[in-house]
Amino acid sequence: MCKSENSIIALVVLESEEIKKELTFIFNTKIEFIFQDDKAIESIIKGVFSGEEDDLELDIIKKAISLGASDIHIETRESDVIIRLRTDGILSIERKIKINEYNVLLSKIKIKGNMDITEKRRPQDGKYSIVLNSSEYSLRVSTIPIIYGEKLVIRILYGMVFNYTIENLNLNMTQIKKLKRIMSLKNGLVIVNGPTGSGKSTTLYAMLQYINRDEINITTLEDPIETIIPGINQMNLNRKANITFANGLRNILRQDPDVIMVGEIRDEETAEIAVRASLTGHKVYSTIHTKTPRDIYLRLEDMGIKPYLIKDSLVGIVSQRLIKILCDDCKSKIKTIDIDGNNIDLYDKCGCIKCNNTGYKGRAMIAAIHIINSNIFQEIKSLNNDEMIDGLICLLKNGYITQEDFKDFIIMEGFNEKKYKQYFL
Repeated sequence: MCKSENSIIALVVLESEEIKKELTFIFNTKIEFIFQDDKAIESIIKGVFSGEEDDLELDIIKKAISLGASDIHIETRESDVIIRLRTDGILSIERKIKINEYNVLLSKIKIKGNMDITEKRRPQDGKYSIVLNSSEYSLRVSTIPIIYGEKLVIRILYGMVFNYTIENLNLNMTQIKKLKRIMSLKNGLVIVNGPTGSGKSTTLYAMLQYINRDEINITTLEDPIETIIPGINQMNLNRKANITFANGLRNILRQDPDVIMVGEIRDEETAEIAVRASLTGHKVYSTIHTKTPRDIYLRLEDMGIKPYLIKDSLVGIVSQRLIKILCDDCKSKIKTIDIDGNNIDLYDKCGCIKCNNTGYKGRAMIAAIHIINSNIFQEIKSLNNDEMIDGLICLLKNGYITQEDFKDFIIMEGFNEKKYKQYFL
């Protein structure tokens, strides 16, 4: 069997350079020989000609997109295969399929993603795209070997033109004013921090959208580009082409940028270049996976950045989280409580077809925004995220979250429970 870069498959009985040359001429593309046993060849032929697995693949992806899922998890178990979708940060079971169905499905997805279908013992990454209802979706594919076979995860990149503004990030007016102040500065380093899946990229995109105009040159370096912003130069990481965060940042600095967005500061080299760039007349936006402003300082220090350089470069911090919102179609009112003389209706989750029976539909951002100057920097190690609680209380009062979710957040983030006990009653 032979595989080409664009997933054309030809069956050959033996490997020879002459056959490879002929196939290269016919298909006008690079040809690679791979070896398969009879059973694997039968499965792939069946999938290609019956269309059943195409329907299965398409059906799964359509369902995921219709629910706004970010990831599809397909996991082999002892006797079957389970498919789960991550929607609004929550994994839920979508269906189960037979192992033989999955084997064919996995082979087809590997071929589409230009992965080695014969290799089952090591992790692999691939990508391909599909078009549904005139919209193109990029799919990032990842496999790892597990005890009962291979686990497959598909990340869905929606690739839509970005339409968020800082006004619809669920910030209050005071926070919006602080954010605009940070964005008005012509140079310096702005860090958005929070755990994975806390909406950091969305906040960065909204800030870039706000400052985007003809007079300034904005360039981004992302892994990967999640959405498109017209008028901004967006660059993807490409390790095969040696475009890492550090190397890519060096190249961008030769492009006369006014504003640079680096998807994430992960290593010492990237941190050093980003800080130096922010000190030489550039505005640099990036993210760091930390919980608090203090953690940002410590992480940069761990990466070898001198305290005086952090002090001179850092101008703003946005610490944020995403909170699950109750499904408006099925949430249930459970009681009314009095808080500060006001009657507040409390709700609980239920579950319906519109929220995939999770009880939640959508997420809202809560944030703490800090303008960093020489005075504030002296206290950076004691800066906290108490400002987030204002947003959380607002969500509770408006019936968007449960009392239990409110309490869980307070406990998990390490806030003072006694200070907010009136909201637990």
